Amino acid sequence: MRIEGAVPMNFSGFQLFLAATGSALILFVPIILGYVWISLLGWFFLAASWGTSVEVEGERLKFRYFFGRLCSEVRVTEIRELKTVNRLENAVMAREFPGMFILIVSVIIFAFVEILTSPLVAEYGLNSWFVLEATGLVYLGFMVLPFKRETQAFSLVLLPPVLGFLVNRVKPGSIDEVSIFMATFMAFLLLVGYYRMDYIVLKTSRRSYLIAIESRGEAFRVLREMVQLQDGRGFQNAAD
Repeated sequence: MRIEGAVPMNFSGFQLFLAATGSALILFVPIILGYVWISLLGWFFLAASWGTSVEVEGERLKFRYFFGRLCSEVRVTEIRELKTVNRLENAVMAREFPGMFILIVSVIIFAFVEILTSPLVAEYGLNSWFVLEATGLVYLGFMVLPFKRETQAFSLVLLPPVLGFLVNRVKPGSIDEVSIFMATFMAFLLLVGYYRMDYIVLKTSRRSYLIAIESRGEAFRVLREMVQLQDGRGFQNAAD
């Protein structure tokens, strides 16, 4: 049975590995080795890292990704903790998934170095490194902010214009208005997309899984009943 509106996020396990590999092929390899074409392979890995569905099959949960071709399986008896993390006021996504936090920080640092060392924007047009830097910082911002700070998080949409102003003070002419507008628009889309979802963290003794979900009530009901039916024990319920 497929849980409607639920997808596994690429914040851990092999999905995170695919995301990290894709990011490296897109950002690092073309610059270091000069093989620009390899970035296409990077986009493939990045797309493959995104989850496609969460399914219940007997006593197992299946988290499908790689365009539905691969899946991670979790037995109900392996579940140690289950919580709707964004319903906990002090929950911080970076604390739950440090691997994704490290990946984003690495990309931000690399992009910042490229901004300072690349030719001026007037020489080649849109500064895509700035767009990546600014949106990465926004993503990092709401990963480290507690979910109860949603109102403050939306002020992060002002980060790209401020960052563009500061970078242009350090290196005049490196960031143009189009780049700032695109970064601001993408930051807004990221914020809206992030906070319109609910996030269920499922922990086993081996690792944690993150499920993004639109129909939280139905999904949590299915997962809760499976655990209680299997072994009769409770678990952390942060849904209410």
